[in-house]
Amino acid sequence: MNTSELLHTIAKDRISGLRTIDSYQLKPVVVHVTKASQTIDLKNDMWILNTRHLSASIKELEMVSSDNVFTATPEEYEFMDEYRYQVFTDYIDLTTKAENFQPYRLEFVKIIPHRI
Repeated sequence: MNTSELLHTIAKDRISGLRTIDSYQLKPVVVHVTKASQTIDLKNDMWILNTRHLSASIKELEMVSSDNVFTATPEEYEFMDEYRYQVFTDYIDLTTKAENFQPYRLEFVKIIPHRI
């Protein structure tokens, strides 16, 4: 399964059963992480982590939302396949562990539901 198919499968699974949603759209989003502890307000949206590689300057990244907790080192992340495509809802609290923090970017795909 290629990445696009996987992202659509994840999105379909997340919106299935929602009574007022009949379809969805995916939109790429890039977040620039500028401090070791940062919060992203997702405004009740669902975002899928779609970053290919974590920055080598990071020792560990923790991401917490209302429905998910995800922690990984760059080495662990490299060996993850489908598991790296985590879904976060409402907000993401990012905590970056690093000796000397350097700004980096994370890539996500936002699920935009279309209501009936």
